[in-house]
Amino acid sequence: MTATASTNTNRCRPRIVLAVAVAMLATAVGCGGSSTPTAHVSGKVTLDGKAIPSDAEASVMFVNDQVEGEEGKVSVPINTSDGSYDSPNTPQGDIRAYFSITRKGPPKVSERTGEEYRETINLVPAKVATGIPLTVSGDNTNQNFEL
Repeated sequence: MTATASTNTNRCRPRIVLAVAVAMLATAVGCGGSSTPTAHVSGKVTLDGKAIPSDAEASVMFVNDQVEGEEGKVSVPINTSDGSYDSPNTPQGDIRAYFSITRKGPPKVSERTGEEYRETINLVPAKVATGIPLTVSGDNTNQNFEL
């Protein structure tokens, strides 16, 4: 090995060590668990006392506005066969439950293009469009919602 090669290797070593240290730190920070306490919440959702239509797409999102970013939010599907949902990582505290329940309308034909399309119909009642306030302080496997 020449003197030049040895010098280049010695100059690169601190950079490599720094790069490895930065990568390890980024991995450790990125893999940290959520600092927001969570609870297991589940139950059933009905519309005007009836089951959600089986051809609908449905979900519920629980949001804690006091927590920044995605840590304060969780969205889970609602099973349209029985209206059940299961949210094992619901943020605790004063939260809001937001619902998305939609279905496709009947086929229509565009006058402009002649192509068939289906409009999406929102089934969530206006009275709960801004969410339902809820306090989550621990597990609750019987949290039902009548929309």
